[in-house]
Amino acid sequence: MKQTLIILSLFLFSFTFISCSKSRDDGSKSTDNTTDTNDTTAPVIAEVTTVTTPTNDTTPDYTFSSTESGTISYGGSCSSSTTIAISGNNTITFLTLSDGTYIDCTITVTDSAGNVSNTLEITSFTVDTTPTRTYYDLDGITFGNNTFVAVGESGIVRTSSDNGSSWDNGTSGTTREIYEIAFGDSTFVAVGRSGTNLYSIDNGSTWSSGTTTETSHYYGVANGDNIFVAVGNVNILKSTDNGSNWTTITTNNLNDVTFGNSTFVGCGVDGSIYTSANGSSWTSRTSGASANFLYGITFGNNLFLSVGSAGKLIKSTDNGSSWSNVNSQVSTNLYSIAYGNNIFVAVGSKTVIASTDNTGSTFGIKENTLTFNDVTFGNGVFVAVANDEIIYTSTDGDTWTKVYGK
Repeated sequence: MKQTLIILSLFLFSFTFISCSKSRDDGSKSTDNTTDTNDTTAPVIAEVTTVTTPTNDTTPDYTFSSTESGTISYGGSCSSSTTIAISGNNTITFLTLSDGTYIDCTITVTDSAGNVSNTLEITSFTVDTTPTRTYYDLDGITFGNNTFVAVGESGIVRTSSDNGSSWDNGTSGTTREIYEIAFGDSTFVAVGRSGTNLYSIDNGSTWSSGTTTETSHYYGVANGDNIFVAVGNVNILKSTDNGSNWTTITTNNLNDVTFGNSTFVGCGVDGSIYTSANGSSWTSRTSGASANFLYGITFGNNLFLSVGSAGKLIKSTDNGSSWSNVNSQVSTNLYSIAYGNNIFVAVGSKTVIASTDNTGSTFGIKENTLTFNDVTFGNGVFVAVANDEIIYTSTDGDTWTKVYGK
């Protein structure tokens, strides 16, 4: 009996040993912590949040997702100090980047089994740390002492001493809008909103304020016979000391004024025209343009020409006493007119026109895409200004070249 029990015990022990051996040989995991070497599934990564472009952040964030945790590898021009990915969304911060466009940045993730994910191509982006510039509207421009000076919104002043090729910043000392500027007696004088009146003796670089108690808006200014005259929506002002001090002359609603043949001529609302030989006594004239606003006026070749709303264009051959209509060829608003190189050039809303000769009788359309607020002539060049500090130049009124602005 004892012998039989011994044989049975040996049989059961052998069976258990063989079973355990087979369990290990068939590839199933043992009871220890040995790593599974049969994982062949690679992580899948995808873009979640791109880098804002353009960005002024030199260390921008980027978010991607991964189906597994693992080690991050970077390719191309981008890298990060973050090297471990988790399963889910991962936000990384790129190391410092220089200004430029980044189109070759990539990411991969390698899991613990050594499986490498797809290559994620990061959507291209641009880093630009250039300060954002504010562009202002330019309302007026004139020429004097071999310098063009433009003025406008928020007291902006731009000057050019090379026929408009390059422009420098002047300092007006005001944030009020400056509507117009004139030159005479070695002095630039500018007028504008809420009684603004300034003068400069250094070609527009620095400015001083003239004295006046007026608070109305002044849209035009001109110089003649050692006198500056400013016109606006309420009064006419006069200065005999180059814009330092002003005297209120009379009440009138005028948009612009010019000087020629010893005569000041101003134009304004409802086709109004006024003339003066001394800036003090003013005479109303019949323009024949009562249905229009007259915005701009100039003198050239012994002629006065004024432009206004709906393409209005009138001419005077007798120092502003009488006026005749001229066909401008356009129906859009004309804001300014200048004389030079034996022609008249007028600008306005998507309109540039020029006379065929120096008589100012016949005009042709030169541009129907450009809008300008003012135009002047000096040193063989027409210079026109517009909103967003846009400045164009032309020698013939026909071909225009952008030299400055947005």
